[in-house]
Amino acid sequence: MDEITSARANSRLWIGAFLVATFGTAALAKTGVIPGWPGMALFAASFLLLIPLVRSAERARAACGINSNAMREYNRRMIFAALAYVALLLGGVAIARHYAPPAAVRIVLAVAAAAPILFMIRAMALLLKEERDEYLRMRMVEQSLVATGIVLAVATLYGFLNAFDLAPRVDAYLAVPLWGIGLGIGRLLQRDGAC
Repeated sequence: MDEITSARANSRLWIGAFLVATFGTAALAKTGVIPGWPGMALFAASFLLLIPLVRSAERARAACGINSNAMREYNRRMIFAALAYVALLLGGVAIARHYAPPAAVRIVLAVAAAAPILFMIRAMALLLKEERDEYLRMRMVEQSLVATGIVLAVATLYGFLNAFDLAPRVDAYLAVPLWGIGLGIGRLLQRDGAC
């Protein structure tokens, strides 16, 4: 197995481990198999797999010769924001649930949980601004367009289903994870041989 194939396989392994860990622990916590704070702690800990996942992806990109300083900075920003998001969201939910604070405190908790998402959006914009390689920038723009198209299509369709009382209300903050999934789909659709 050559270096590129090995790096790609290792990266895919970490992606699979992350997805299994996050969705698996979320399901265990949601169904009550691992109830209360242990389930939430296990779910939060699964996000630590982002660190080896990103490192393996960087090694795969380096093996293919398409890694860049801008992408490394973007990865650092996103890991920091993702870990801060999980900590602030779970902490805020726990405080709101167990202490039933007044509305002003809940507003602060909600804004604190949203702040890392805004930092992620900033990191995406900085990546496009800081990336000097035009080919890599074009690939990121294409992925972003696919992600944006998916979010707009799903939001429009679901909005009409909701307007006709055919679907329940869905929280708007789910647009960001949907966009992230769309970014991954955009990456999969790029079949030009790049790593």
